[in-house]
Order: sequence, then structure tokens, then C-alpha cells
Amino acid sequence: MMRYFIVAVMMLCLVSVEAQGFGGQSGTNFSGRGRRLVPSTPGVAASYNEKPDANILSIERANMYEELLGLDVFTKEVLKSYLKDHYTKLIQIQFDEESPLEERKKSVEAQKKEFKSLLDDFLPEEQVERLIIEEETGNAEKKVKKQKKERKKKRKNKGDK
Repeated sequence: MMRYFIVAVMMLCLVSVEAQGFGGQSGTNFSGRGRRLVPSTPGVAASYNEKPDANILSIERANMYEELLGLDVFTKEVLKSYLKDHYTKLIQIQFDEESPLEERKKSVEAQKKEFKSLLDDFLPEEQVERLIIEEETGNAEKKVKKQKKERKKKRKNKGDK
């Protein structure tokens, strides 16, 4: 009886480890624990089985980059179009379960180079570099929120005087 109890506890521990993303290499995650190539939309819990919507991602990111880089309306719309195409291709690569992991990584790198070359055509080099870094690290949302808070503080202080 005690043996069955010990076996049951061990099985439950194994299931817990699998559920946390540490066990096995199956699934669409590339590096475990739910990390994906395409950034999830902020404020929405991403389901790991659903494909993210490239339209929503491109709109949110374009708005964020408009704030961060100080883009005009035309440049923002062009960027939104490029972001939509970029995210659509990344999503297709990410959810292609037939191709091996190494091939998908190469495809992602090729797509990133193609995206950078498109950006080089219409944005200054410094903005392209900043945008690429923000895409890689994902810190842009925090910077935009910080800038908005600083503006609110300035407005508040201006109104107090």
C-alpha cells in the first residue's frame, strides 16, 4: 500500500514539472517556459495554443514606436504595414511544426534581416537601431509608460505654478 502511495506522489511531481515547461522537448516552445519568438500583446494573457493576431500586434507596436521615436503619421502607417508583414511571417515560422528547430531559427534570423533592410529604406539609421533593439529586448513598453508619467508630472507641476 505504501509503495502505491509513493508511486502516485512521484507521478504527480512529474506532471507538475511537465506543466511548468521544464520537461520534454515536444510542443512549439523553443526554449521552455512559454518563451516565443513573437511578443505577446500587453495586458492579455497569451494562450500558448492560439496564434497571436499580427494586426493587433502591429497596431500596438506602431503606436508605441510613434511615442518612443517621435514618428509622424505617414511613417507610423508605413511602419505598421511592415510590422504586420514581419509578425505574420514570424507567426507562420513559429507555428510550423513540420520544420526542425534549427531551420526555424535560420528562418527567423533571415526574416529579421529582411525586416531591418526594409526599415533602413525609410527610417534614419539611429531610429532603425533603436527599433531593432526594442524588438529584441521588449523594453519599449516600459519606456513609453515612463515617458507618459514624466509628461503628466510636468503638466501637474506646470499647473501648480
